[in-house]
This record gives sequence, structure tokens and C-alpha cells, in this order.
Amino acid sequence: MVMALVMAGGKGTRMNSNLEKPLIKFRGKSLVSYVLDALNDSSMVDKILVATSPHTPRTARHVKDYGADDPNFHVFETPGQGYIEDLSYLLSKDDFKDEVILTITADLPLISGKIIDQVLEEYQNSSKPAMSVVVPVELFHEHGIQPSLVLGKVVPSGLNILRGKDTEQDEEVLVLGKIELALNINSPEDIICLEKLGATPAGDR
Repeated sequence: MVMALVMAGGKGTRMNSNLEKPLIKFRGKSLVSYVLDALNDSSMVDKILVATSPHTPRTARHVKDYGADDPNFHVFETPGQGYIEDLSYLLSKDDFKDEVILTITADLPLISGKIIDQVLEEYQNSSKPAMSVVVPVELFHEHGIQPSLVLGKVVPSGLNILRGKDTEQDEEVLVLGKIELALNINSPEDIICLEKLGATPAGDR
């Protein structure tokens, strides 16, 4: 069984917006809704949990409405102390024991169910308990995107998989050259890039 854990509790201070970052809209739909739609389109995700925080109360209301009729959809509030801290807080709960957990940020609007399934299939074929999905840094240069963190020649995608409650696990590193995994919305400049990419057919990216 696969549980998707959407991290939607960050402050999003770099956006310079009065809106909570998960609720920033692209073509009339919030960023977090794009991610939730992709998870619902996945054939391998069984449950969805959205982690909000005191920084994102409107997001919490929005996602509760989104999943109101789905018994496999849940919203959980974290302390809002930071991504790693909030993730560790969640994984300390008994709810996550022995689960395969796909963590994903709420700001990947180009993500699709097909890509999520591809990552999960790669994970199933791996012998390691965890997987980190990264994107070649060249892809960022090609599209004029400023990466928030560069690790050698790759950039973390905001999509990872782990098993159970332990955040420290031997992991497989999966490199995927997909713009859908590269464009985390962290700044107004990223929104401009999203507008440009949104006008480009997926097969031409």
C-alpha cells in the first residue's frame, strides 16, 4: 500500500504574496490542487494525506473541502517548524508504521499521475528501502529556472519515497530529466516560467 504525503505547511516567503503558496493559482487552479489531481490520477497511490501547519490555515480548509467525500483522504496539521522537522513529526506517528510513503511538495503543478507511477515502479524494482528523485541541473539551465539547491550535477525534485517511520534510510537515487519534476514554484520568477511552459505542449518540452 502506498500513502502519498503532500507537504503543504511552508511559509513560502520568497513568493512575496499575501496568498499561502499552495493556494497560488495557475490558470484558475491552485498549485496544491494540481498535485492532488495528479495523485488521484495515479494507479498506484492508495491514500493521500496532506500535511498543513499554522502557516497554512486556508490551505487546510481548501484541501479538506477537496477530499471531503474520499475516505482515503486525510489532512494533518504539523507544527510548521520546517520541512524536515514537520516530516519527522509526522513519521513519528503510528499511522505511518510499515507504510510505503511517497512524499511530495505542494508546489509541483506540472506533475502527473503517469510520472508518479513511473517513480513508484522504479521504487518497486529497487532493493533499497528509500528513493530520492533528482533532476539534472542542465535541465534547469535549459529552461532558465533557478534551482533552490544543487547537489553536484543534480537538483532534488521534491518527490521522494521511504518506508515506515525512519527518515534515515539507505536510498536509491533516481535521476529523471523531466521538467515536470524540476519546476517547484518558489518565486514569482518561477510563475513566469510556469506560464511559458504551460503554453508548450507536453511532448515538445
